[in-house]
Amino acid sequence: MHIPYVIDNQAHRLADVLSTILREHAGCSLDVATAYFSVSGYRELRAELEKVGSFRLLLGAQPNEGRDIGLRPDPRLLRSALRGDLEREPFNAATLRLVEDLIAFLRRPQVEVRLYERGFLHAKCYLFYGDRGGQRALFDRFLPLIGIVGSSNFTGPGLRTNRELNLAHKTLLDEDEIHDRQARAAAEQLADAKASPDLSATNRRVLKSEIGARAILDLVAWYDQQWGVARDFKAELIELLDASKFGARAYTPYEVYLKAIYEYFRDDLGELPPAATRSAIDLAEFQEDAVKKARKILARYDGVLIGDSVGMGKTRIGTRLLEDYAYHQRMQALVICPAALREMWQRALKEATIAAQIISQEELGQHEGKLNLLDIGSVDVILIDESHNFRNRTTQRYATIEQIISANRGCGRSGGRKKVILLTATPINNDVFDLYHQLVLITRNDRAYFAGAGIGDMFRYFIYARRRESVGESSVALFNLLEEVVVRRTRPFIRKAYPH
Repeated sequence: MHIPYVIDNQAHRLADVLSTILREHAGCSLDVATAYFSVSGYRELRAELEKVGSFRLLLGAQPNEGRDIGLRPDPRLLRSALRGDLEREPFNAATLRLVEDLIAFLRRPQVEVRLYERGFLHAKCYLFYGDRGGQRALFDRFLPLIGIVGSSNFTGPGLRTNRELNLAHKTLLDEDEIHDRQARAAAEQLADAKASPDLSATNRRVLKSEIGARAILDLVAWYDQQWGVARDFKAELIELLDASKFGARAYTPYEVYLKAIYEYFRDDLGELPPAATRSAIDLAEFQEDAVKKARKILARYDGVLIGDSVGMGKTRIGTRLLEDYAYHQRMQALVICPAALREMWQRALKEATIAAQIISQEELGQHEGKLNLLDIGSVDVILIDESHNFRNRTTQRYATIEQIISANRGCGRSGGRKKVILLTATPINNDVFDLYHQLVLITRNDRAYFAGAGIGDMFRYFIYARRRESVGESSVALFNLLEEVVVRRTRPFIRKAYPH
């Protein structure tokens, strides 16, 4: 068995090294100290841990961001991090079985878990003990065998993908190291080492690994000291896993209802942090709420449609969004509007001190080489006022706006995907596909763009909505999509929801 000295997840992956040791020393004992543990870490060693003799897991509770490392950490942060890790795991049969196996493993009497709370435990080490108990030989159960210490947490990324640095210490050398002259010369420098040509291979193996053995003994002493002052965390960890979506805990119908309501309104509950600088644009409360929702949609989809009724301040909402990108983030912005609204947009942008180029929709229709697409094609954010004028994909103006959006491989000058803001009070004039063609400016013809929202094919989704339109249910059929990408409130709704 070859164990590399340096394990960095590049030349050698720690997950592979640990798996090899556990397989070749079935029944050995393992002690782990880690600042953080995740289900993905257990996944890497799942099969091999089934045959381990005993297992001790020492966890560190990470401190709040910005707190001094020496202060007493808050174990609630560890629980929160573990819950977050479980929430990010895909809900499928494989992960369900994985968590079930982890819970069963933790319930074994020879498995112990403790939480270190006397400061932030940032250390990471993996200590293996001999696999032939009671014989008091080189592989004695109470004799340390291998120690690996470094930067890798007991997580999937820490064991496999992160660029880490870990060093292995051994009490026994590999076969190819027994006859390594350089290693032998180094070992002979030990004060109590007596060079002799009559050394047997076994004795030479022990002699040449004495430095590693001394290091491991110190690591074992360190581990036992931290373990002795840590508190038991096994039951809490099992309870946390059991209470997750993968656990066996039974929930009441009321709890299931609350969870469903929370998931549905989750995006609306999480407030964005306040802007670092004050805005030059004063908005009413209902307009501020529209901006907050639009920001979240833009962050997720790089596009949003503001569809509030006439007179509800769509221009001011759009200007505030432009302020986010063109003023605060210094991005290049382009406003496309009817020629009759050009002066209004010039005033609005000037009052907010926002630098943005303005092009009329009529200019797009009369393009024929007059527009410098190389210049405007590298903008970062595009606001289209009266976007219902782009409900027909066969027009010249539609072809030109598609060229602008797709120019520079669809990216702006900043390197990110171009963001598209659509403003219209009438997203649908005659047919539901009026809305479809406007949203294509956001999706760039990717019919699976909203697959994450359960809409696998947007074109088929609108075909179904058109069929429901004949019985007056098109809005119901489009509900999921409208919730994802559209901000639309009516005047009666505003009066009721914002009485003051």
